[in-house]
Amino acid sequence: MWQRIRSLKSSIKPTPGNVSIIPQRMNFDFKGLSKHWFDNEPVQTHLLNALSLTFPDGERFFVDSVRTFRHLAQSKAQQKEISGFIGQEAMHSLEHDTFNKMLAAMGYQQEAEGGQALAQRFIAGGHKHLSDVEQLATTAALEHITAIMAQWLLSKHNVIDKIDPSVRQLWLWHAIEETEHKAVAFDLLQQVTDGDYLMRVKVMAPATWFLLVYTFAYTAAFLRKDGLHNKPLTLANGIWQLAKPGGLFASVIPAWFRYFKPGFHPWDDDDSHLIEQWRASLDQAMADAQTAAA
Repeated sequence: MWQRIRSLKSSIKPTPGNVSIIPQRMNFDFKGLSKHWFDNEPVQTHLLNALSLTFPDGERFFVDSVRTFRHLAQSKAQQKEISGFIGQEAMHSLEHDTFNKMLAAMGYQQEAEGGQALAQRFIAGGHKHLSDVEQLATTAALEHITAIMAQWLLSKHNVIDKIDPSVRQLWLWHAIEETEHKAVAFDLLQQVTDGDYLMRVKVMAPATWFLLVYTFAYTAAFLRKDGLHNKPLTLANGIWQLAKPGGLFASVIPAWFRYFKPGFHPWDDDDSHLIEQWRASLDQAMADAQTAAA
């Protein structure tokens, strides 16, 4: 049976020709950030805040896992994509570190610092208990999660519109770049393991579990800080917004299961048109911000 499972290999697909993986340092300024910056709704806002706490150290974990095997890249084009991936993830780490410091300055210091410390302990455990290949597989799995979350954000205009302008460009930029490099770790894993299906999928469930436990714990911590953890109507509305058709959970759960499909590849779902669409919007917004600041 194990031999049959191991034979369920995924192919490697080229990144669409209209996609370039190029790092950008954005130097976002989050002045005027509202407390409940996503649709003026605390549950969804704090869930995303909790995710942001994982990014500075989580992105470094991704970079380290890919860098370990980058010497096995089979072409100059792949080496260039890996360099782009490393650079983009490094920039995400820096920008979300700035965002997390803004959260601390807004009165969430205990939550922000405690959340980042816990993320560091989880990641240290991953370095200690997972082999190098398992760490790369974990990166590929979590990159799938970030990519399908990015697709949710980019594929529905009303989602972008719900984000307060003071932080909208951060999440838009991050979503664009997660989409651009969504297959880099996956393709490298396929090469390192000769497309071993079992290695690819076995880490997805535990990685997702740790992410969910962490995110729910710190969403609750932020809500408790706001004094909203014992407000049934507030909690019920937030959960409904996540679970309703078109909400985050309703959108990403079916996409999460696609990872277990034999032969799966991230670019099976070619959403590169969303990159082109939103990159132009981001560039215009950044230019308008610079003009206003001048």
